[in-house]
Amino acid sequence: MEVDPVVRIPFAMIDEIAEDSPAAEDGLQLGDEIVKFGNVEIGERLQERFMSEAQSNQGCPVSVVVNRRGAFLNLTVTPRPWRGRGLLGYLFILVIL
Repeated sequence: MEVDPVVRIPFAMIDEIAEDSPAAEDGLQLGDEIVKFGNVEIGERLQERFMSEAQSNQGCPVSVVVNRRGAFLNLTVTPRPWRGRGLLGYLFILVIL
């Protein structure tokens, strides 16, 4: 699947990922730069929009575009409850441009 050439600016980077979390099980990795999460792309109120997107899609697959070491990848992550905190199990740092 091709990545939209216009959507290439990351808004967050995965800084920590919990073992056995939904994010780890679905293929996200430490250092991945999130370019798009569902309908969330670079812009205002990123954390609020990101959290809302994860919560409103609990139990449903969400398309994610990441930049992994210079390669853009299309992944699918399903936000869901697990033994740890949150619906995904990773910590991200917002990228400020």
